[in-house]
Amino acid sequence: MARSYPFAEPGRLEIDPELTATPPLTRVKFPYGKETWLVTGHPEARAVLSDPRFVRTTADPLDEPRMGEHNNSPGILSLDAPQHTRLRKLVTSVFTVRRVQALRPRAVEIVDSLLDDLTPPADLVEGLARPFPMLMITTLLGVPQEDHEEFGMWADSFLSTGAVPASVAAEHYTAICDYLAALGHRRAEAPTDDLFGALVRCLNAGELTVDELVMVSFSILVGGLETVKTQLPNMVYLLLTGPSLLEELRADLSRLPAAVEEMLRYIPLPTTAVFARFATEDVPVGDVVIARGEPVLVEVPVTNRDPRVFADADSLDFARDPNPHLAFGHGAHYCLGAQLARLELQVALERLLTRMPALRLAVPEQELGWNRGYMVRGVTALPVTW
Repeated sequence: MARSYPFAEPGRLEIDPELTATPPLTRVKFPYGKETWLVTGHPEARAVLSDPRFVRTTADPLDEPRMGEHNNSPGILSLDAPQHTRLRKLVTSVFTVRRVQALRPRAVEIVDSLLDDLTPPADLVEGLARPFPMLMITTLLGVPQEDHEEFGMWADSFLSTGAVPASVAAEHYTAICDYLAALGHRRAEAPTDDLFGALVRCLNAGELTVDELVMVSFSILVGGLETVKTQLPNMVYLLLTGPSLLEELRADLSRLPAAVEEMLRYIPLPTTAVFARFATEDVPVGDVVIARGEPVLVEVPVTNRDPRVFADADSLDFARDPNPHLAFGHGAHYCLGAQLARLELQVALERLLTRMPALRLAVPEQELGWNRGYMVRGVTALPVTW
């Protein structure tokens, strides 16, 4: 029989031991939608995420296993080939590694400016983690500064699993789509040289529709904001509560990129599995056959602790190599903003460790609050001093 999912309320940065004890594939029932296969094994997850026989579309959208009453609206993640392939090719042609790396000086400038404004004790969530990725992503998209706060509110609503009423989240989703469409029309008449301007040139050339421009921009916006906004405080929390790890990095900042990858693997950021894929035919995965029409979801945090792939998987090892974690997904839907997120996390941590060598928590660890009712987990505030 299918078990009710989730098994327990997510807590801090801990993985539910019942999840880690499940077989690589198990049957579960979400609050909404049909029963589904839940993948907790790493090889099995890679197989599902890279197999074109698993698609995002379904004949009945209400079949999708999900936490909320309304269906997920994940932008480009909702598409399959050939539309997804065409759009992704367009985006990657303008959202290049070179364009991302060219943002490094701007990232350093933003972080240093935000740190300049802090006086101890300070909350790193409000003082750094929330404004930094917003300023970076709005630089990419060319969103006017006066709209930043509203943008952040809309993005938070998208990731709600109960903290924001479903009706309000739906209104915010409509508002952000309308905003991006209007911005696209304005840029068509007054071109710019940012990422959004490059996408608008594709629109003008007939390579994108307005709806596709909105979908792609929304995906970049949410992906570029939420990963860093939540993961940066999580990573700082791990370092400040693990003094040996902190000293290890301070002694050799060249290890920071590998440390970021290991913390991406270790931190169970998603509170639930999301974005089901449906089998277009009977597909064997591991010891199970996923029948045609059945959905399957990947429990990413548990796959990243699979002992068959990661030695001593429940420990942080900044020298782990290789580190094939699935924090940014795998296959055709691998996160478009992964390189930007990596850049932002590395820059923020490097500047923090360099400029605040005495950085430490300003309150006892047990007094920290943790998010509830969102798709991602993290501290609500991170008071620090130095």
